[in-house]
Amino acid sequence: MAGRASASSRRLRARERRPVARKMVCILSFSTIVQDARVLRQIEYLSSHYDITVVGHGPAPAGVKYIEVPAFTTVSKLLAVVWLLLGKLAPRAYEAWYWSTRRHRAAYQAMMATKPDAIHANDWNALPVAVRVAEKTGARVVFDAHEYAPLQFGNRRLRVFLYTPAIRYMLGKYTRRADAAMTVCAPIAERYRDEFGLSMMVVMNAPALSGEKPQERKINPEQIRLIHHGGALRDRNLGLMIEAIAQAGKRFHLDFMLLPTDPAYLDELKRLAEERAPGRVAFVDPVPPAQIVQTLQKYDIGFGVIDATNYNYLMALPNKLFDFVAAGLAVVTGPSPAMVALIEEYDFGVASPTFDPRDIAGTLNSLTVERIAEMQKAAREAAKVLNADTEMAKVVDLYARLLGEVY
Repeated sequence: MAGRASASSRRLRARERRPVARKMVCILSFSTIVQDARVLRQIEYLSSHYDITVVGHGPAPAGVKYIEVPAFTTVSKLLAVVWLLLGKLAPRAYEAWYWSTRRHRAAYQAMMATKPDAIHANDWNALPVAVRVAEKTGARVVFDAHEYAPLQFGNRRLRVFLYTPAIRYMLGKYTRRADAAMTVCAPIAERYRDEFGLSMMVVMNAPALSGEKPQERKINPEQIRLIHHGGALRDRNLGLMIEAIAQAGKRFHLDFMLLPTDPAYLDELKRLAEERAPGRVAFVDPVPPAQIVQTLQKYDIGFGVIDATNYNYLMALPNKLFDFVAAGLAVVTGPSPAMVALIEEYDFGVASPTFDPRDIAGTLNSLTVERIAEMQKAAREAAKVLNADTEMAKVVDLYARLLGEVY
């Protein structure tokens, strides 16, 4: 008996010493990964618990296995027009178009090679690949909608005409095969529920807590510094903020920190700034996502006006809003419902009643130094809740449930 007990104890100790294989999560996003803050947070927080393989575009993100897939070519874009027109007659052509695209086939092959236990599919265009791989491997699929996909092309009529029916087809077919889904704000989650019967968890685009907490700082009443960062995207009508600064008091100065997404548009904005608000609007070089919050801390106000030129912009709850809060800035926005709701809940900012530059300027002019300081203090408090630790805990918990693990 003693010998059997001793042998049993040895086997138990050997099992305890044996390393437990970590499960594999594949993150798929047809975006430039190193510029995609939401995807970078997925990598950061999930890599603490799983082996991660990332499939996407552009330079490799640090610290994980990365497989780059080819971007769209001019030829593939031209062929897409043919398939998308055919899809209006026979929706099965949408499938043929999707799988005729080189990047989708390359992503499928790359992900099959990783033998994933779960796949995080960022946006609608990643979902068919994720589902097809899951059907072969048994992986769980999480759909992450960064926006309301059927309206992602906004006011670009030709793209709406061509792509929106295809996107609706893909969502209708593939979302029912996802094991879980999430998006960026409640209004978009509600629309997915109403139109596709999809239950979505809300994970807001909040950054990680900074190592250095933002401190109270003195505001110069003669030069109140505003900052807006993001992409130079024509659809966002960024000139609206230049017009507002031109009509606001001379104490307000605005810096744009823009990615050159559309270089021609960026040049137009620079010319407009020189014409309408000379010496009061400047353009500074963009920084990597990990440095944004620290860079913002030298400003007084985050200027987060995103003109409601389409549904997704109207409902936006963007990275920049949470970056402003993390940096301890007061925030000024337009009347975007999701942003207004957070501003009213935490009192870290103020919203213009309309997107008219005169009203935005009037909102700025109404601010006293004391009120700006109060909103900055509220932002510092809000950052204790509105941060990636809080939001990404939802994602980590979701994967633990899907993969049968406990943390």
